[in-house]
Amino acid sequence: MGAIIGVIVLHPIITLVLWMEYGALFSPEYSDFGRFAWERVSGAPVYHLMAMNGIFAALGAAIGMVFAVLTRALSVQLRKAEGLLEDLQTALPSVIAGGENEFTEFKSTLRWDINESRTNRSLEQVIAKTIAGLMNHEGGRLLIGVTDAGELTGIEQDLKTLRQPSVDEFERALTGIVKTYLGGVACTLIRCRFLKIDDMTICWVLVERAAEPVFLVLSDTSKYYVRTGNSTRELNAAEAHDHIQRRGR
Repeated sequence: MGAIIGVIVLHPIITLVLWMEYGALFSPEYSDFGRFAWERVSGAPVYHLMAMNGIFAALGAAIGMVFAVLTRALSVQLRKAEGLLEDLQTALPSVIAGGENEFTEFKSTLRWDINESRTNRSLEQVIAKTIAGLMNHEGGRLLIGVTDAGELTGIEQDLKTLRQPSVDEFERALTGIVKTYLGGVACTLIRCRFLKIDDMTICWVLVERAAEPVFLVLSDTSKYYVRTGNSTRELNAAEAHDHIQRRGR
């Protein structure tokens, strides 16, 4: 298909570009593109036409091959993403039942204060702190929409606080929180997946281990958090230095 397109599409386009670029240099009888193209084809030796068509066929085939490879790679990635989503959906009940641990943290909401029934931006710092702790340890998962006791709350109330009540907007808000408190590089270490359980939406945040230390910046103060057991702990300067030295070995 690419070879055919190369001959019937690319070749005429190149001819048109040639005529537009250098038409003024040709004799007046070639001021019309149709005549110029016909004379170029009918007047050229057969071997010349065959060579030109061969070149454009090869070029079209190469473009087609590249497109096919990219399309196949994208298809594979989409299948992997769908498979991962199915795996997470299947694993979600058992993960919640297993409770919080070294690699798992639950948060009821992103920014909605359940006790005060209002948006509470300070809760966003708690989310950032948890993600930083996981990044500075071995990575893990953060489930938003689940209480510490494993009870489901969902993120529906959080969605209502956004400009557009959608999971895409929720993911953008979460990414914005990570960028604000942890920096742009940290954004590349998280992946969000949205799962349904008992008609509630749960955000499963996959957190990768950071190659470099991640600090939470708050009011020009940098704080270092690390996951220890089933909680996230802030380390003082000496502890942070020792932890960073050991994790780099």
